[in-house]
Amino acid sequence: MPTNKPKQTSEPTETESHLTVNRPDQLHALGDPTRWRILGRLLDGPASIQELSNALKVAKGTIGHHVRVLDAAGLIRLVESRRVRGVLEKRYARVARQFRLSEGERPPLTEADARFSHLPLRQALAEARPEQGDGDPSSSVVVRARMSAARARRFGQMVEGLAQEFADGAPGEGEAFGFVAAIYVPDWAADEADGPAGGES
Repeated sequence: MPTNKPKQTSEPTETESHLTVNRPDQLHALGDPTRWRILGRLLDGPASIQELSNALKVAKGTIGHHVRVLDAAGLIRLVESRRVRGVLEKRYARVARQFRLSEGERPPLTEADARFSHLPLRQALAEARPEQGDGDPSSSVVVRARMSAARARRFGQMVEGLAQEFADGAPGEGEAFGFVAAIYVPDWAADEADGPAGGES
């Protein structure tokens, strides 16, 4: 008799904590908001194309295309396959919980691709749903302040510690929530440092 027992198709290793993104095809794969939503859903665990389609409310054919792009770029991997009512179902998982740009050998980016310097913010913007009323704890804030780079780096370390506490202290049940934070340099800061417009001192 045929069996529906899942077949492991990849080594059952744990998801890496982070992956350094430094290939053009990986940057291309991360340039689409639907693919970020897929990656966000896969943080909860492996899923098939049908499961992703149901969760994201996107057509199965569209999800299949984006999954193939992510898989070819090495950002997700096939972890098991099984036959469901005669159809081969494949389930995919992220290769890493975080994606980061290489600090040492960052590929040259055009001005249009400079957004990749804040990959976590792109994922948050792609998957965040609008607030759903009084019971929704979602919140966000943007604050700017002048300080030394050393002080900004110290706050960045504090943010990383808070993010770790957010994830490690979670009970693993209930509704899914995301946490995003960033220390960034405003795009007008360099021009401002050169002095006021018009050559005034």
